[in-house]
Amino acid sequence: MMMAIRDNRGYSFIAGHHGVPGFYCWHHQRELGEHRGFRARLFLPWHRAYLKVLEDLLQDHIPGMTVPWWRWPLQEDPRARKVIPKAFSDQRWNGQQNPLYTFHIYIPNVTLPNGPEISLDEDTFRRPGQNPFSRLPSESTLRRLIEIEDYGEFSDQLEDVHDNMHGWVGGTMSDVYRAGFDPLFFVHHSNVDRWWRIWQLRHGDLSIPLELLNIALDPFPYTVRDVLNVYDLGYDYASSSSELVL
Repeated sequence: MMMAIRDNRGYSFIAGHHGVPGFYCWHHQRELGEHRGFRARLFLPWHRAYLKVLEDLLQDHIPGMTVPWWRWPLQEDPRARKVIPKAFSDQRWNGQQNPLYTFHIYIPNVTLPNGPEISLDEDTFRRPGQNPFSRLPSESTLRRLIEIEDYGEFSDQLEDVHDNMHGWVGGTMSDVYRAGFDPLFFVHHSNVDRWWRIWQLRHGDLSIPLELLNIALDPFPYTVRDVLNVYDLGYDYASSSSELVL
């Protein structure tokens, strides 16, 4: 239903916040502007706000609808090279094209941040396991991750796992400008958000720099402070998935 809507309530508009054409996404540390004087880690709060806005729009269509999370395949899984969730890997659903398998991107005449102008008229696609430079997380990597006490170090290392998953999926997901259009993007980031939630339950938020708290997470109506507590946003992960479910 959302994919059929072409205004600001539609899937294409929301997906376009990440890369083309909005270019709002936060990845890795970067400068906050000429006069701010420090570099910010807004990867986790920005994507949490993103998921919240998507979920609210989904619930406009189906009350109670939630964004699921993708249980990433691990290096130890002998089937890992073929594991994309069935709901996203089946080309047909109920006798029709599965809308979670691919999405057609149509964005004419957009200027990229580095200057060139492009037009997009293409289907999203994936090539799981074909990138020799991207690896799946190991069980030991994820267990060590959750023991990190410093927010900045945790955020950076979780982002590295996230980056590798984007590269492992390949295709559209490996391109920051296009990644948000693949429906798999949102369940991938829901799992990133779940890991942050697990970390918060164990370590709290005392190590988040105070100067980050009032920063607006454009284009969403939230600041960093607003998204720290998922209860304030009206959602949580099931108790079983708030434990260390790898």
